[in-house]
Amino acid sequence: MYDFWGNELRRFFQLETLSSAVDHMLRTQRDKFIVPSVMAALGPVQVKALHFELFQEGRFQLIFRVRASADKRTEASFALVVAKNHQECSLVARNEYNILQVLHERAPEHVVRPYRSGKIYLPDRHGRRELGREVFAYMTQWLEGFEELGVDKSLQFIINVQRRHVFSIAETEHLKGMIAEIIVRTYDPVQHTSMDMPEIASGDFVVRKSARGKLQLKLIACRRLLTRTGPARLTDKMLQAHWSWGQRTLELMPDDPAVFYQALVRALGEQAAIEWVRDYAAAVSSGKLRNRRPEYLEHLRRQVVT
Repeated sequence: MYDFWGNELRRFFQLETLSSAVDHMLRTQRDKFIVPSVMAALGPVQVKALHFELFQEGRFQLIFRVRASADKRTEASFALVVAKNHQECSLVARNEYNILQVLHERAPEHVVRPYRSGKIYLPDRHGRRELGREVFAYMTQWLEGFEELGVDKSLQFIINVQRRHVFSIAETEHLKGMIAEIIVRTYDPVQHTSMDMPEIASGDFVVRKSARGKLQLKLIACRRLLTRTGPARLTDKMLQAHWSWGQRTLELMPDDPAVFYQALVRALGEQAAIEWVRDYAAAVSSGKLRNRRPEYLEHLRRQVVT
């Protein structure tokens, strides 16, 4: 597979090696997280079959769709996330799993549910025990009908499948507002921690568009928690988040500040959103923070005038 820029994604082991290792782990009953995750979702059922299909690949991990068949004609789907090596990729995956647990607890409707985690032993192909590797892996719920969110060269969001669906400018703005809402919903005002700014190009979100055009967005990956972060500093981080995309700049937040403000209202409620904006405006006025997007601050100040 390839990334958004056409670079081939490196693999550190053959998929056949992983397949054989998982099969051996299951047959010898050494599995501590795949079947237990199925049972955590379905209850104490007898799992009769598991079918694995590669769904997505990134720099650090492979994501498989796992279809589980149990007794009484019960079926369910899950995602199996497997680190691509036993070194830095496993560290990234373990950290990501721990963060997903925190964020799902804060915003269960907007963040994928993680289940169990564990390690998969990959033997050396020549049988040398000292060269065997253990890669970190974990299970999450499967989000039916959702596909990876990506970015087109026009800077409009897309559903990143073989036959791409390009969202309109208005839909892209709406999705950016939903991203802002998820970031704010996962903020903890007691611990002063927040998810770091998501990376659209790394597949951090999946999206679903219904037949009636309704959009749903879910966070499936986050690599870092921000600490000692208040509402003003988090707002500053959100407004400065951007990437170079070809010869253009992709802003994470919507162009229309009204869309941003409505995201705050959905996440916090109107009164708390007003206090959030006042905190940010005061920090800019005092010189603690830069006025990165003046049109935003002007609009937000109008919303909180009493």
